[in-house]
Amino acid sequence: MTNLSLRKLGAKLVFAFALAFGLNAAAYADVASDVGVSGATCPDAKFFSGSMIRNLCWKCFFPIRIMGIPIGGGPIPDDAAAPFCVCPGRTFGIPSPGITLGLWEPRHLFEMVRQPWCSPVFGKPLIKSKTKLGVSGLARWGGYKPESMENPQSMGAYYNWHWWAYPVNVLLDSLIGSVCSTKGGYDMDLLYFSEIDPTWNNDELAFYTQPEAKLFSNPLVIASCAADAVASTVNKPIQLMYWCAGTWGHAYPFTGNVNNADSPPRNTSLLTFRALAALHRRTLAKKTYGNDSVCRSSISPMIPKQQYRLQTFYPLPEKSGNHWLGASPFEWGEWRNIPMKGEDYVILEWAFSDCCVTFW
Repeated sequence: MTNLSLRKLGAKLVFAFALAFGLNAAAYADVASDVGVSGATCPDAKFFSGSMIRNLCWKCFFPIRIMGIPIGGGPIPDDAAAPFCVCPGRTFGIPSPGITLGLWEPRHLFEMVRQPWCSPVFGKPLIKSKTKLGVSGLARWGGYKPESMENPQSMGAYYNWHWWAYPVNVLLDSLIGSVCSTKGGYDMDLLYFSEIDPTWNNDELAFYTQPEAKLFSNPLVIASCAADAVASTVNKPIQLMYWCAGTWGHAYPFTGNVNNADSPPRNTSLLTFRALAALHRRTLAKKTYGNDSVCRSSISPMIPKQQYRLQTFYPLPEKSGNHWLGASPFEWGEWRNIPMKGEDYVILEWAFSDCCVTFW
């Protein structure tokens, strides 16, 4: 069998996986014909070869909180829901008292990639390398820009990102009877990609979607983030300091531009934080825990930082745990980087959900 035939066979398998997991296969039909140079610079995370389950942190599902009582060890948000609740019941929506159930769920995957349209989950670019899509007709290439003698401030990094729905509980037929399972969706799908988002490429344009960034651009406010950096590492991130991303840097603006290039794990984590913040601002991501979210997810324009914990899925998986937003990468993964080959990342988002189990 020729090498080209093997590539076509692999593309057909990807297409079959797309159908099996409920993906919009027509949108990814171009994958089957992409055998160009772009494939050489797009890594394969072997996601459908077993890593989608093998790399999962199984103890991170705990604690499971029933009526405010945690079962199993692990952290929970400070403002989790009270033990009892009242929500529309299962009988014609009549209000019913109930008890709260809270748990951590793996809900979404973030791909942080240098090459536009590259998908480590698929192992190939989502769109042909010659297809001119994106801002100004061509999506922006990312990666790291070294410091130059002429311009010492030129050093920086840029990543594109893709947001995947990944409701592991549903895919594994676990906790299906739980009302919490409905908050994470029912199938795996590609929900968002930054290549066609002009605000992700341009800091000035992004300002119009988050004008409060002007308030947080002064040295005193930036220095205050030191408190959040310590709290995120030794305990939990500070909810009210939504402009801080702990040790990772400043949350604003919500763009893919980072001013340093010294740590790929930290930079991709910071951009994941910004992507989550941007999704909350656009109401695509919602608050899923707390007394105001037990009946249904609520809109939260500012990112609820204690709702999320992140787990590195690729290139070097973080199988034994996950970490709060802003936690120091020296604790969980400064070493999770492979030069050249492993500088694109897949990051699993864990979200805490509070749900009301009604009596009728």
